[in-house]
Order: sequence, then structure tokens, then C-alpha cells
Amino acid sequence: MIRLLETILVVEDHDDSRRMLEDVLTLAGFRVVAAHNGAEALRALGQEPPDLVVLDLVLPWISGIEVLSTIRETPHLAAVPVLIVTATRTSEYELRNFGPVALMRKPLNVEAIVPIVHRLLSQSYQRS
Repeated sequence: MIRLLETILVVEDHDDSRRMLEDVLTLAGFRVVAAHNGAEALRALGQEPPDLVVLDLVLPWISGIEVLSTIRETPHLAAVPVLIVTATRTSEYELRNFGPVALMRKPLNVEAIVPIVHRLLSQSYQRS
């Protein structure tokens, strides 16, 4: 299968935040797949590996940390860049065991999202 657009999986349980992320990323030219909870995220990851994941840490049923652990423990997903979006006090230091991740605090700065995504994707391609 040939993909022309980079695919971003957005995992966010709050409808307004998820729609905002979908809109911003779609307008920036990305293909966006959305998941409302951790279980949906794991299903989506199993169907088609994304180029990047935007992941909320606080999710129903399966937490964002569990999703992140699964990404890092799955060989064909382990190098996928992850942008953590959270309102919790989690620090990048606490996430260091999960490999390289970027951390954005909620409320999100909409204007900063696309530049961060581009940076993460370019770093990902440089490693490949």
C-alpha cells in the first residue's frame, strides 16, 4: 500500500480536544486516525502503524502509559515518535524509560502543535 500522507494516530478521550487535534493536523496536511480510549488505540496500532502518535496519558480502560509501553515493546512500532499531551504533572524525566517522547501540557497551545509534530517526524526520519 502506498501512503502519500503521513499518518498520525490521535488518542484523546475528550471530544473537544480530539476534534481540535484532528482539525489542526488535517489542515496541516496529515492523515489523522482517531481513538477515543486506550483499547481503540491498541486496535488502531495493530491495523496500521502510524508515523506518529499523539497520546493523552489519562484514558479510560487502558491508560496512556500502557499504550506507550505497548508501542515501545512492539518491534515494528518501537521507533514511532510519540507526543504526549496531558494535564497531569508527569515530567519528561518520568517518561525517560519510554524512549524519546515529547511532552505538551494541556491546555494545548494550538500554534505549537504542528511545529512539534514536524520536528518529531524529522528526527524520526533521521534515525531511520
